[in-house]
Amino acid sequence: MSSSRMPRIVVLTWAIALAAVIALCVAVAHFLSGGGMHMGAADALTRGGTRGPLDALSPARLIGSWQLDAVAVAALVLVAAAYLAAVSRVPSRSPGTRWPLRRTAMFLLGLAVCAYATNGAIAVYDQVLFTAHMAGHLALVMVAPALLAGGRPLTLALAAAPPRRRARLARVATGRVASVLFAPPTALAAYAVVIVASHLTGLMDTIMRHTWAGQIEHLVYLVVGYQFFALIVGNEPIRWRLAAPPRFLLLAIAMAVDTFTGIVLMQGTHAVALTPSALHVNALSDTRTGGAIMWFGGDGIMAVIMVGLAVVWLRSVDTAAPERGWLEQARTATFTQHTGTGAQATDDRDLDSDDDARTAYNEWLAKLAARR
Repeated sequence: MSSSRMPRIVVLTWAIALAAVIALCVAVAHFLSGGGMHMGAADALTRGGTRGPLDALSPARLIGSWQLDAVAVAALVLVAAAYLAAVSRVPSRSPGTRWPLRRTAMFLLGLAVCAYATNGAIAVYDQVLFTAHMAGHLALVMVAPALLAGGRPLTLALAAAPPRRRARLARVATGRVASVLFAPPTALAAYAVVIVASHLTGLMDTIMRHTWAGQIEHLVYLVVGYQFFALIVGNEPIRWRLAAPPRFLLLAIAMAVDTFTGIVLMQGTHAVALTPSALHVNALSDTRTGGAIMWFGGDGIMAVIMVGLAVVWLRSVDTAAPERGWLEQARTATFTQHTGTGAQATDDRDLDSDDDARTAYNEWLAKLAARR
């Protein structure tokens, strides 16, 4: 039954992707024919649709205000189609080996967050209200990347690929370039530099006034956010697979960066340059409110992720034998995470006296030594 349904899903997703690309081509043709010349190339392709006057945000406007970012929609639909097609190709050797539905749901939800951040109300107002722009930041650099990383796209690519391609992908995932890009210091530094540089160097003035700069900003935020959260929630088959304590440390440092940036904006005397509109907003007040959103909103999102990590980690510890101490349970859970063995050393066997566990531990040490 499932084998007959999966090809239909693949055909449907790629048909939707093709429709999105056609819509993008229509938007380009409309602009070139003169229908969108009054908007400029970037606005015609990324801010299409009848938005009406930009009145002050209200609950009704927050839900009902939309625009068409044709470039973003086409890219998101193509990514969704590729992901679902890969899910359909994952071999199902038994009912327990199918690709988990929760991962698919997390990835698609991450794409939905991207779609709203580029087409919803916060995108409509992101050049005339810094507060709306900041809400889009949090969505694209924190919420969406965390959800996308939770979908484990690299793991899915390896599971769906044929043996030869899988071997090549595995070599790339554990190669030098990927190891450098996803190294914890590199990912943390990239996150900190992007957050601080885009908000505290005057670059935001250019971004608020030019649509093309905002599009580049969206892409950079999404890439850097994924680079960071792949280490936190992704658990992908890369070289850097961190235990719980280093993940909490990275999140804590990132929270400090968000807090510092938010406080500087809140206490600053320089207002972000807003695009002129009929809203008559106090630019300095709006800038300071955006700083508060950065501080409290950013730290709140990080705190939620911390709680989620703690719950997952404690559940993995609770799977150990109840008569063993909490520290021993934590040690066994961490060992199992890195070697894939050790969980069987419970009631009548100790982890240190299990021959298979010792062999796996020695192999793990040998791999670490070879990587150095």
